[in-house]
This record gives sequence, structure tokens and C-alpha cells, in this order.
Amino acid sequence: MPKIYEGNSVPISKAELATLIDAYPKPASLAEYSYGTAGFRYEASLLPCVFVRMGIFSALRSASLGGEEVGVMITASHNPEPDNGMKLADSHGGMLDADWEAHAVSLANAPTSKQTLVLMDTLIQYAKGHHPTKDGTLPKMVVHVGRDTRSHSPHLAALVIRAARAMGATVIDHGLVSTPMLHHFVMHANGHLLPNIIPRRCNESGYYEIMALSYAALLRTGGGRERLTTTSKLAEGSTKGLPLLHTVNYPGDGPLNDSCGAEFVQKQQLPPKLFKVSGVSKEYMTSFDGDADRVVFHYEDESGKFHLLDGDKIAVLVTAFIQEEIRCIDPEEQAVKCGVVQTAYANGSSTLYLKNVVKTNVVIAKTGVKFVHASAHHNFDVGVYFEANGHGTVLFGPKFYDFIAAADVRLRGTRRQDRANIALRRLRALPALVNQSVGDAMSDMLLVDAILFLKGWDLSTWAKLYTDMPSKQAKVKVADRTVITTNDNETAAVAPVSLQSALQSAMNMMASQEGGNGPKPRCFVRPSGTEDAVRVYAEANSQRGADSLASEAMMLVYKLCGGVGSPPKSFVANKL
Repeated sequence: MPKIYEGNSVPISKAELATLIDAYPKPASLAEYSYGTAGFRYEASLLPCVFVRMGIFSALRSASLGGEEVGVMITASHNPEPDNGMKLADSHGGMLDADWEAHAVSLANAPTSKQTLVLMDTLIQYAKGHHPTKDGTLPKMVVHVGRDTRSHSPHLAALVIRAARAMGATVIDHGLVSTPMLHHFVMHANGHLLPNIIPRRCNESGYYEIMALSYAALLRTGGGRERLTTTSKLAEGSTKGLPLLHTVNYPGDGPLNDSCGAEFVQKQQLPPKLFKVSGVSKEYMTSFDGDADRVVFHYEDESGKFHLLDGDKIAVLVTAFIQEEIRCIDPEEQAVKCGVVQTAYANGSSTLYLKNVVKTNVVIAKTGVKFVHASAHHNFDVGVYFEANGHGTVLFGPKFYDFIAAADVRLRGTRRQDRANIALRRLRALPALVNQSVGDAMSDMLLVDAILFLKGWDLSTWAKLYTDMPSKQAKVKVADRTVITTNDNETAAVAPVSLQSALQSAMNMMASQEGGNGPKPRCFVRPSGTEDAVRVYAEANSQRGADSLASEAMMLVYKLCGGVGSPPKSFVANKL
């Protein structure tokens, strides 16, 4: 059960707040805290300063929303044990509103407690101005806090709790939970923002209950066929007939994120190291990342060869399933607009399959969860996004819920076995099964597993939908990464002016060498968000071609963008 600290919306005195802030000064070794995709992440000893300030900030963010509840998750995800960080959840359950990221960064980097208090006062006046109270106090403030298993997470969580309580906020400490759980709690705590089709459950048991029941409901639409041999600890002892998962690599079994987890499996294209276990079947496996917001699937065939099914494969499977069910009710596809958001890193074969076989809309967005999530919300009534690393979800907009309601009225009284009726029951189960606030490895695993069951597929059948184009990723160190700019979705370089034309010439040359009717080779470059380096991606119809194209792109970046150190070495003996 979570521990609840009731607040009164009255902060402690400014002198006391200054003392609290001064007790945790900004480290002299750190020039500036930077905000990543969802929050701050550094070596743990550098974080007490920012955690105190973000405890204050989260309370004020809740106040600015008129008392809507927000969240702070203490985790460094797939990073090694010495690191930690935080992810901030807004009242809709998703990531912090982009307009408020600047306030978070300013507060984190204020040089003194005096300047911190000035910035705080600006946010306090904003909250009071937009949500005035009769007695002139701040509006109600509620902050949910969760943490991962790292040894330093309890201390950092305590700092957030102390600072939020100092502002007069009510704090709900959920203790040890996954990142998607914390986002779920926040989303469900703000029930007025939750669609009626989703049962409201604000605690850990409710999180599992919704998932188990909607998963079971989806399975039941399969007509009573036997379940594929997989496992799910989620269902153990909760819902009769659901499969049982064999879970491995528990906290404490081995070093944190050491040669295992979704990040390792997807980036290294290798099976995870299994700690304290042997004899596990490798015909059907999933790997979660460090805070359970990413998932990838993998298996070993009869010859022992490793096969990876990454986020691109998940996006294809999920999109094809949803569109097929919608078409069973609305063959003309007039009621809702479905589509997929990918980044430039999505494998070209997946994009072609989505466009030519699934026949869905595809939009390319800037790399980063906050960008693809926003694009899915903006462009589609049913928007699917999964980055190659396995982070993703499905967003259902108002028109989808109107479509379900209209279909329910129209199909009422029809035979339960009618295909349109089956499709309606399947689509109705999805919004509760899918965690729409953020990528959720547990939710996504069960969604994929149910789809595979309904189709009667195993992982090898799914893997054969299309063949990934061989690819190569690399980076080149440069003196100043800001000399490179790209277009909005990072598929082409805008500056230096000569760079994109040179890259295009390299792509054209590779296409000429490869010939054939397959997908065209491509490459792109983008500045790193964290270091003076440029990231390079290339894909072609052979691994040698991808390696060669990546080598050429690296050399072009080195020559045209101020490369430092020795010229990059080619991945192949003969470049283009």
C-alpha cells in the first residue's frame, strides 16, 4: 500500500526553504543540468540538488494545473548501477508538457537559493493567478512518487518527498514500482481525464487487474482455441486459464543491466545473459529494459540461431491487427484515421511493409519518445508508435471511442460469432490493455502475445513478415555538434549546405552498385543530444553495403563538419 503524506497547500517559510535548498548545493563539477527525453539522469552523487528542486517543482506543477495530480519516478532505466535519474509525469499520465521543461531546467540550474526562490515565486504567482483560492493559498497539490531498485533510490526519493511536502503538497509514496506503473497511477488519479471505457484503478493491484482482465477478454475472442505455450507471472493466481510466465533475472540475481535487458538485446543483437537459472526454453522470450517501459521479443531456432523482433516488428504486428479489426466494422475506413509514427531509425523494410502491405499511414517524426508520442496524438485517431528499441504504445483519440459507441449500437442484437461483433469486442478491450500514458513493457508484451494467439502464430511466423535491411550505426566526434542541423524529422541534413548533397551522392552510388528492385539504400546523420559528436545511420541490401555506406557518411561528416582526432576507420576494406 502507498504511504500518504497529507498536505495543507501552505509552504514552509522562505527562510526554511532556502535552508533546505542550500543543504543540497549544485555540484561544482557539473556545469549545468540538462533535461533529457523525460527528465534528468546523472551519476547518483550529482543528483541530490536537482531532486530537492524537482520535488518543489512537481508540487508547483500540480498547483499550476489546479490540483491535478502529477508524478515523479526515480530511475535511471537501462543505465548502469552508479547512475540514477528522474522522470516527470504530467496529469494526463504522459511526460511533462514541453513548455514546462524550461521551467524545470531553470529551477535545477539556479546558482543560489535566492535565485531559486525568485523562480519559484514566478510559478507560485502563475498557479494563484490561474487557480485562485478563497484564502489566497496555493491550489491543492498532489505528487505521486515511485522508485526503482537502485541502492541510492530510497534516499533520492526521500529528498523529493521532503521538498514536495515543504511546499504543502500531499505526497503519495508508492515505493518500489516500475515507471509505467507510476504513470498509470497518475493517469488514473486524474479520473476526469480518463475515457469512460477504461476502468479507473489508481493502485498497484488495480494496474494488474485491468491488464489481466483485458488480456483475458482479448484471448476469449479467439473462439476457445488452446493457448500458445507462453507464460505470464501477471496472471498467476489471478485469472484461471491464463498462461504462466517464467521470469528470470530478478533484482539481486546479478549486476544491474549487465548484458541483459531490452537495451542490451536490441543494441547488441545478442541474447541476454541469464543469471541463476538454467534449462529455460528459448523458443519464446521477451526482455524488458531497466524500468520496464521497453520490450523486445526474441527466440533461438532449432539450430541455436538468435532472432530479434524489435519495436519496428511490434509496430507492424499491432497496426496490422488493429486495422484488420476496424475494417471488419468499417470496410471503407471512413470513421477513424489509423497510422504509425516512426523515426528515421526505423528499418526501411518495416516502413515499406506498413505502406504497401498493411496499407496504413506512416509519419516520420523527430527521434525521441516525446516527439513520436505527440505526433501520434496529433496525426491519428488511432496512432501507433514503437521506436526500434521497443518503447512504444497505442493512442486512442475521441473519434475512436465514438466509433466504438456507434458500432456497439449498430451491432446490438447481432450474433456474437459474427466477425464484426468479434472485432468490436477486440477493439473495446484494447484501451484498457494498452497503457496509453507511456511505453509499458508488461502491457505491450501481453498485447503482442494476445495478437499472436488470435492469429495462431509463433515468433518465427511473425519474424517472417518481412526481412530487415542490414544496417550500421556509428558516431563521429566533432569540435562543435551545433554546426550540423537537420530538417524537422532528422531524415536530411540542412547544414552544412554541402553535406546532404554529398550524402545523397553516396546513397545513389550504393544504389547503383546494388541494383535490383529492393528498398533503396539510405543514410542520415544527426547531432548527438549529449556530446560533441554526430550520429550516423546507414542501411542497404547487404551488410557490406550498409557498412560501406556508413563508412562513407562518417568520412563526409569528419571532413565537412569539423571532425576531431584521427579520421574514422572504414568498416570495410574498400569504401565507395
